[in-house]
Amino acid sequence: MTSCPLSLASPGTTARITAINAGEGLRRRFYDLGLIPDAEVTVVTTDRGSIIVSVAGCRYALSRGMAMKIQIAPEMIAV
Repeated sequence: MTSCPLSLASPGTTARITAINAGEGLRRRFYDLGLIPDAEVTVVTTDRGSIIVSVAGCRYALSRGMAMKIQIAPEMIAV
C-alpha cells in the first residue's frame, strides 16, 4: 500500500495514519498526542502555515514540517 504525507491533505479529509517517519523524540511526541499508526485523523484546516488536525476528539496544530513526517492512506482521502 502506498501513502502520502498528511501535509498534502485538504481540509475535511479523514484518513488513517500508515507510518510515522520521524526521530525518536518527535515520534514519542506524536504517540503522546494519539497520532499513531492506524489512528484515524481528520484535517480541520490548513491555514496560515500550520495544519490543525483532529484525532480521538482532540485538536492539535502541527507545522507543515511535522505533518510531512506523518504518512496517511491515500484511498481514504476525500476529494
